[in-house]
Amino acid sequence: MSRPIQSALNRSIAYGAPGRQLGRTRDALNTLNTQLATGMRILKPSDDPSGFDQAKGLTRLQERLAQHQRSISAATLWTDQTQVELDALSEIFSTAKETGLRGANGVLGYEDLAKQVESLRAEAIDRLNATSNGEYLFAGNETKTAPIDASGAIAAGDFSGQRQREIAPGVTVTLNTTEALQVDGVSTPDRLQALADALRTEDQSAITAALEGIDAGVDHYIRLGGLNGNTVRTLQNASAMIEQQDVILGERRASIEEIDLAETLSAIQLRQTGLEAALRATAASIQQSLVNYL
Repeated sequence: MSRPIQSALNRSIAYGAPGRQLGRTRDALNTLNTQLATGMRILKPSDDPSGFDQAKGLTRLQERLAQHQRSISAATLWTDQTQVELDALSEIFSTAKETGLRGANGVLGYEDLAKQVESLRAEAIDRLNATSNGEYLFAGNETKTAPIDASGAIAAGDFSGQRQREIAPGVTVTLNTTEALQVDGVSTPDRLQALADALRTEDQSAITAALEGIDAGVDHYIRLGGLNGNTVRTLQNASAMIEQQDVILGERRASIEEIDLAETLSAIQLRQTGLEAALRATAASIQQSLVNYL
């Protein structure tokens, strides 16, 4: 019983060596074209099990670095705002000192000078109650409680707690300034109020004594600003280090996952040549099968 021509052709392609070679070459060429289109050598574990595992491990390391970078960014917002407030408090005390010295030098208008100092006191209270993302900067760990009440007194609570944040594996920094509410054991608003009261009395001895506390306040907030500045620089250095590490890991991962364009193009050209040869061989095989059939 004669066999259909199509059946002979199918068998020749399915079982003939040229046909199998054609299929393998096409598969390899398709893989290379996919790699060229995506730029990736490894898209799934079967492409390179060892390389896939290495790349995933590097990805996890980069994700940890990204988490630390986010932590640093949040910490930087906090410390930057803290610096603004500490610099402002230092300026407030410097201005109060200038005002007090005018009174100490016998400038008339003591009541006006006192009111100027009280205006500075009100600004200082606002600065001490400053927030970052809704959290009070100078309230220790009690970040939902305003540390200074409306009267200028320190509110009830423990505002000495340190806020710490991990900014790199095994590296922790203290973000908050815990000494901003007082100057040498006296609340900041009270230091300023003491000068205002002394100016009202026009008592030179009282003014001189109050100015000593104001001088201490200038030095105090300059010192705190310097300490916070050190934290700012620590955060900047940590951020730069993490960026550098991320670049290194990214390059290592790319060397594993991504194609070498020149090599891939060369391989595609080679496979294309092989495909053409396989097509010619398959065509010859089909032709021979037809001859044999006939």
